[in-house]
Amino acid sequence: MSRWIVNGLRTGKRTTSFPLSAVPGEEQASSAIHLRWEELNAAQALEAGSLCPTGAITTTGTEGSGELTFDAGACILCNRCVRAFPDAFIPIDDPRVAVKKREQLRTTVNWKDGEGLTPSLRPDVVGMVQDRALRIFRHSLHIRHIDVGSCNGCESELQMLSSPYVDLQRLGFFFTPTPRHADLLLVTGVVTSNMEKVLMATYAAMPGPKMVIAAGACTISGGSFAGGPMTRGPLDELLTVDAYIPGCPPTPQAFLHGLLLALGRVAERHGVSLEED
Repeated sequence: MSRWIVNGLRTGKRTTSFPLSAVPGEEQASSAIHLRWEELNAAQALEAGSLCPTGAITTTGTEGSGELTFDAGACILCNRCVRAFPDAFIPIDDPRVAVKKREQLRTTVNWKDGEGLTPSLRPDVVGMVQDRALRIFRHSLHIRHIDVGSCNGCESELQMLSSPYVDLQRLGFFFTPTPRHADLLLVTGVVTSNMEKVLMATYAAMPGPKMVIAAGACTISGGSFAGGPMTRGPLDELLTVDAYIPGCPPTPQAFLHGLLLALGRVAERHGVSLEED
């Protein structure tokens, strides 16, 4: 008998049970940053805006009157804000950080007349993927992944979905090498000018109804390369996006949550910039 079979019988099942239940110690890497804005004063808010290398934290105004916006979709998890203000910027270990609307990744707070920070009104971000697509894809989904200009960080995490530990197929998800068999386009990396035509051709070759997921800070906002001369993103300026998975890179479990969220098979845990349950 193969020693691998013997070892499997001895050790038992090792595949993760996510998302049905969380396994203690399964998630060691942070998935996103949560802003606890009430822990900042005006001076600290202005300083935080100068720390971020990607513009995920932007501030305007003075200590007397101003505004801070935190965009988790542009955050590359460099942790500069966490080190400077550990009570205000909190790493999230929960991988359920995917959202359906881009605005759910943003939090804006303001201050005036020497008063403390207060949150601005959030826009109405309620929305669902088309019902027909949900009915068709609820139990089985074929995914075409396309890298439009990444550092390979997202791909390193993404390949773990096919490992025995994560076992993507147990949830009815399958990767396909051809867009003509794909139901969902999973995009990673900065949308570079050289890859724009390839991206659009891949999307056009997919049969309808079809869905799109933007995974990682580069795809969502451009990340460290936003506004560069060879970039064409963010993705939602080119295609309608059904779910956003923040992170740099997203963890395998965060990828799973985003796929399940796009299909309506799990509820949103929270926008990553909202107060946790």
